[in-house]
Amino acid sequence: MSTPDIVIRQLTPADSAAFCALRLRAIQNSPSSFSSSREDELARTPEEHVQRIAGGAMQRAFGAFDGGRLVGFAGLRREAMRQLSHKALLWGVFVDVPQRGKGVARRLVAACIALAENDPAILQVHLSVNAENNSARQLYESLGFIRYGTEPRSMRVGELFYDEHHLALLLK
Repeated sequence: MSTPDIVIRQLTPADSAAFCALRLRAIQNSPSSFSSSREDELARTPEEHVQRIAGGAMQRAFGAFDGGRLVGFAGLRREAMRQLSHKALLWGVFVDVPQRGKGVARRLVAACIALAENDPAILQVHLSVNAENNSARQLYESLGFIRYGTEPRSMRVGELFYDEHHLALLLK
Protein backbone atom coordinates (compact mmCIF):
# COMPACT_ATOMS: atom_id res chain seq x y z
CA MET A 1 0.00 0.00 0.00
CA SER A 2 1.44 3.37 -0.95
CA THR A 3 0.68 6.77 0.49
CA PRO A 4 0.40 9.26 -2.38
CA ASP A 5 -0.19 12.20 -0.03
CA ILE A 6 3.32 11.75 1.41
CA VAL A 7 5.69 14.12 -0.39
CA ILE A 8 9.36 13.18 -0.75
CA ARG A 9 11.77 16.08 -1.21
CA GLN A 10 15.32 17.11 -0.42
CA LEU A 11 15.72 18.57 3.03
CA THR A 12 16.89 22.16 3.34
CA PRO A 13 18.49 24.06 6.22
CA ALA A 14 14.98 25.19 7.20
CA ASP A 15 14.11 21.52 7.90
CA SER A 16 16.95 21.09 10.39
CA ALA A 17 14.86 21.39 13.58
CA ALA A 18 12.26 18.89 12.33
CA PHE A 19 15.05 16.53 11.23
CA CYS A 20 16.72 16.73 14.66
CA ALA A 21 13.46 16.06 16.50
CA LEU A 22 12.56 13.06 14.33
CA ARG A 23 16.11 11.70 14.47
CA LEU A 24 16.06 11.81 18.29
CA ARG A 25 12.72 9.98 18.28
CA ALA A 26 14.13 7.44 15.82
CA ILE A 27 17.15 6.74 18.02
CA GLN A 28 14.95 6.43 21.09
CA ASN A 29 12.57 4.01 19.33
CA SER A 30 15.22 1.98 17.47
CA PRO A 31 18.63 2.47 19.14
CA SER A 32 20.16 -0.59 17.45
CA SER A 33 19.34 0.84 14.01
CA PHE A 34 21.59 3.90 14.38
CA SER A 35 25.28 4.21 15.16
CA SER A 36 24.62 7.53 16.90
CA SER A 37 23.31 7.56 20.44
CA ARG A 38 20.92 10.16 21.81
CA GLU A 39 23.90 11.80 23.53
CA ASP A 40 25.85 11.90 20.24
CA GLU A 41 22.94 13.62 18.50
CA LEU A 42 22.41 16.14 21.30
CA ALA A 43 26.12 17.05 21.19
CA ARG A 44 25.93 18.11 17.51
CA THR A 45 25.70 21.81 16.81
CA PRO A 46 22.87 23.24 14.68
CA GLU A 47 25.46 23.89 11.94
CA GLU A 48 26.50 20.21 11.98
CA HIS A 49 22.87 19.14 11.54
CA VAL A 50 22.45 21.51 8.59
CA GLN A 51 25.66 20.17 7.03
CA ARG A 52 24.39 16.58 7.39
CA ILE A 53 21.13 17.22 5.57
CA ALA A 54 22.07 19.94 3.09
CA GLY A 55 25.85 19.89 2.75
CA GLY A 56 26.06 20.52 -0.97
CA ALA A 57 26.90 17.84 -3.52
CA MET A 58 28.71 15.70 -0.94
CA GLN A 59 25.92 15.40 1.63
CA ARG A 60 22.18 15.44 1.04
CA ALA A 61 19.10 14.08 2.78
CA PHE A 62 15.52 13.50 1.74
CA GLY A 63 12.47 13.86 3.89
CA ALA A 64 9.00 12.34 3.72
CA PHE A 65 6.36 14.90 4.59
CA ASP A 66 2.77 14.26 5.58
CA GLY A 67 1.41 17.74 5.08
CA GLY A 68 3.99 19.89 6.85
CA ARG A 69 5.13 17.16 9.24
CA LEU A 70 8.39 15.28 8.65
CA VAL A 71 7.64 11.55 9.04
CA GLY A 72 10.76 9.96 7.53
CA PHE A 73 14.22 10.63 6.21
CA ALA A 74 17.20 9.10 4.43
CA GLY A 75 20.63 10.55 3.67
CA LEU A 76 23.31 10.11 1.04
CA ARG A 77 26.92 11.10 1.66
CA ARG A 78 29.60 10.89 -1.01
CA GLU A 79 33.08 9.95 0.11
CA ALA A 80 35.39 12.97 0.02
CA MET A 81 38.76 11.26 -0.44
CA ARG A 82 39.76 11.09 -4.09
CA GLN A 83 40.36 7.32 -4.15
CA LEU A 84 36.99 6.65 -2.49
CA SER A 85 34.96 9.38 -4.18
CA HIS A 86 33.26 6.88 -6.51
CA LYS A 87 31.29 5.64 -3.48
CA ALA A 88 28.38 7.08 -1.57
CA LEU A 89 26.91 5.98 1.74
CA LEU A 90 23.18 5.63 2.33
CA TRP A 91 22.58 6.50 5.98
CA GLY A 92 19.91 7.14 8.57
CA VAL A 93 16.88 5.61 6.84
CA PHE A 94 13.89 5.96 9.17
CA VAL A 95 10.11 6.15 8.86
CA ASP A 96 7.87 7.02 11.81
CA VAL A 97 5.90 4.02 13.06
CA PRO A 98 2.41 5.14 11.87
CA GLN A 99 3.72 5.51 8.30
CA ARG A 100 5.48 2.14 8.06
CA GLY A 101 4.31 -0.51 5.63
CA LYS A 102 3.13 2.11 3.12
CA GLY A 103 6.18 2.28 0.83
CA VAL A 104 7.60 5.46 2.36
CA ALA A 105 11.04 3.96 3.07
CA ARG A 106 11.20 2.56 -0.47
CA ARG A 107 10.46 6.03 -1.88
CA LEU A 108 13.09 7.67 0.35
CA VAL A 109 15.77 5.14 -0.62
CA ALA A 110 14.77 5.40 -4.29
CA ALA A 111 15.23 9.19 -4.09
CA CYS A 112 18.74 8.70 -2.71
CA ILE A 113 19.54 6.15 -5.42
CA ALA A 114 18.25 8.55 -8.11
CA LEU A 115 20.46 11.32 -6.70
CA ALA A 116 23.46 8.97 -6.82
CA GLU A 117 22.62 7.86 -10.37
CA ASN A 118 22.53 11.49 -11.52
CA ASP A 119 26.03 12.14 -10.16
CA PRO A 120 28.49 10.78 -12.73
CA ALA A 121 31.18 10.49 -10.04
CA ILE A 122 29.18 8.00 -7.95
CA LEU A 123 29.54 4.43 -9.16
CA GLN A 124 28.19 2.59 -6.14
CA VAL A 125 26.15 3.12 -2.98
CA HIS A 126 26.97 1.35 0.28
CA LEU A 127 25.02 0.85 3.48
CA SER A 128 25.07 -1.09 6.73
CA VAL A 129 21.99 -2.64 8.31
CA ASN A 130 21.47 -4.39 11.63
CA ALA A 131 21.59 -8.14 10.94
CA GLU A 132 18.36 -8.55 12.92
CA ASN A 133 16.46 -6.00 10.80
CA ASN A 134 15.17 -8.37 8.12
CA SER A 135 12.52 -6.00 6.75
CA ALA A 136 15.11 -3.29 6.05
CA ARG A 137 17.55 -5.78 4.51
CA GLN A 138 14.80 -7.18 2.30
CA LEU A 139 13.88 -3.65 1.17
CA TYR A 140 17.47 -2.89 0.22
CA GLU A 141 17.91 -6.20 -1.59
CA SER A 142 14.66 -5.64 -3.51
CA LEU A 143 16.19 -2.38 -4.78
CA GLY A 144 19.27 -4.20 -6.07
CA PHE A 145 21.69 -4.00 -3.14
CA ILE A 146 23.87 -7.07 -2.64
CA ARG A 147 25.33 -8.21 0.66
CA TYR A 148 29.10 -8.50 0.63
CA GLY A 149 29.86 -9.12 4.28
CA THR A 150 28.78 -9.16 7.88
CA GLU A 151 30.64 -7.37 10.65
CA PRO A 152 30.27 -9.22 13.95
CA ARG A 153 29.58 -7.12 17.03
CA SER A 154 29.59 -3.99 14.89
CA MET A 155 27.55 -1.98 17.37
CA ARG A 156 27.12 -2.05 21.10
CA VAL A 157 23.95 -0.64 22.65
CA GLY A 158 24.20 -0.90 26.41
CA GLU A 159 25.42 -4.42 27.05
CA LEU A 160 24.06 -5.89 23.82
CA PHE A 161 26.10 -6.36 20.65
CA TYR A 162 24.66 -6.31 17.14
CA ASP A 163 26.11 -7.63 13.89
CA GLU A 164 25.71 -5.53 10.76
CA HIS A 165 25.38 -6.62 7.17
CA HIS A 166 27.22 -4.53 4.58
CA LEU A 167 25.47 -4.06 1.24
CA ALA A 168 26.35 -2.32 -2.01
CA LEU A 169 24.45 -1.21 -5.08
CA LEU A 170 26.63 -1.03 -8.19
CA LEU A 171 25.26 1.75 -10.41
CA LYS A 172 27.56 1.90 -13.41
